[in-house]
Formats: sequence, structure tokens, C-alpha cells
Amino acid sequence: MTLKDYLTKLKIGLPKTMVHLDKQVYEAGSVINGTIEITGGLLKNKIKRYDIDLVGIDSQAFVEETLNSHSVFCSFECCPNQTGKITFLIDVPDDIQVNQNSFQYSLMINIDLGNANNITQTVPIMIGAVS
Repeated sequence: MTLKDYLTKLKIGLPKTMVHLDKQVYEAGSVINGTIEITGGLLKNKIKRYDIDLVGIDSQAFVEETLNSHSVFCSFECCPNQTGKITFLIDVPDDIQVNQNSFQYSLMINIDLGNANNITQTVPIMIGAVS
């Protein structure tokens, strides 16, 4: 086993991600416009696919539901110490629950590096009433 294989197996040196959103609060029927900033780790990686899910969690009933999903197959190289950006759009459904007392919303982002490693990040979002 090479040192690269060993580091990959231990998930050492994987790229780091940061998600930037265009607003703090979204409304039903609006569009979430965001950017995933990826900074390369110690080794060269290739992003094969990324998935973005808008998830609603009913904290009273303990139910999680995927409200919208977006998957993209790609071939994006992630070189050490370099930063790349992936932009995305995902729609907020018109019939979404706005009761903030029992519902919580988040974006679940999963980046598939193709070498049996994934980067997963959860970003909480606020959904308010239409003004």
C-alpha cells in the first residue's frame, strides 16, 4: 500500500469545503443561490459528483423529508492548495411549511471524490413567510 493510498483510506488531507448563500432568509417559492468553495487538500482529488438536498425536519414528529434535490455528475479536479468554486441553484417549494417552531430546514451537500471518500456538509437555512 502506498502512502497516498494509506492517507486516502484514513481520510487525511481531503479537500475542505465552505458553502456561501446569497441570503439569510428565504421564502416559499424562492430560489437558493449558492456557491461551494473547495480548497484542495494534501493530495490531488477528482470530484465525480455532487448532490445538494433541501431537507425539512419536523422536530415534533421526528420526521425528515427531502423537499428538493439536485445532483450533478462532473469531472472537477481539486489540486493541492488551490481553490475552486461550484455554483448551484435549488428551488424552495411553494407549499413549504413556514412554522419555525416545529420545522427546521437545511441543505445537505455531499461531494463524491470517487476514491471511496465523500465530503458531507450540512448548512442550516431559514425559511420565512412571504412578505
